[in-house]
Parts: sequence; structure tokens; C-alpha cells
Amino acid sequence: MASSRAAVRTAIQNWIMQGTIPNLNQVLISFPKQINFQINATAGQLNRAAGVVHISAETETRVAIGGAYNGWKRVDYQIDFQIFHLSLEKKAEAGMDSFDIVVDGVKNLLRGGGHTLGLPDGSLIWEAAEASISANYGLPFTNDAGATEIWASISFPVTQMIQA
Repeated sequence: MASSRAAVRTAIQNWIMQGTIPNLNQVLISFPKQINFQINATAGQLNRAAGVVHISAETETRVAIGGAYNGWKRVDYQIDFQIFHLSLEKKAEAGMDSFDIVVDGVKNLLRGGGHTLGLPDGSLIWEAAEASISANYGLPFTNDAGATEIWASISFPVTQMIQA
């Protein structure tokens, strides 16, 4: 079975979307030209976030179980789940509180189990976010429309084993 970056991104997208994370309105498998924060927003929703599943690195190792011509490939992906948060709150502190809820919700989902994910080709992700989770955060800023924007990157490893 062949490894597919697109299948891995989709599996991660589905996993994150199954969680109930307040104000995380959409999870995308690639960067859009522009994020439309209106998608899946409810009337009067002051805080909205979009997440993007990005594979930032990949390594492959052969495990020779079965001899020289039969074995497994271990494919390790570094997932960089990027969160883009928009707050229309009057006070920046309220927007930061919402941002923290989104970030904590994603991290709790990653910690919570279900780390083995099925892929459309029948192969499995053996581990997702099992070994580690790390996060980087941008500084909040006020855009030209007066909304507060902030960015985060939550990174975690994903391991897939494919028969080669």
C-alpha cells in the first residue's frame, strides 16, 4: 500500500473535526488563499477560528521484516496544525480567552486517545500525537477592521507503517 500525504491530512482533519472544540468553525487540509471566517459561523458569534492541517516534515525508514525484498516502511510525518483565530470582542482579553479555549480544546483532543487512525487505502496511522505535542504562538494584533487576530501552531508526530 502506498503512503499518501493527502490521506494523512484528511485523517487528521477528520480526527480533529470529530472533537467538539468551541469556536473552531472549520478544519482545512490545505492553506486557502484567504480564510473566510464566516464559514460555519453562527449569527452573533464573536470568536471564530480556522485550523489548517500542514505536513511540515517527513522521514521514511525501512524495517526489513521478511528479508531483503519484503518489509515495511515507517513513515513519520510532523503535523503542524495551524490555528487562525479572529475575535470581534470589544475587549482583547475576551478574544484571548476564546483563543485559549480553542488551543486547549485541540490539545485535549490530541491527548485524549484514539491515536490510531484509519486511512482510505486501508492502511493505518499507528500513532498520532502519542509521543509529543508542542505549540508556538503568535502575538495578537488588531486588524484594520478592528478585530483581534492571533495565530498558533500545534505540532505533533504521526507514524504510518506501510508494507513495501
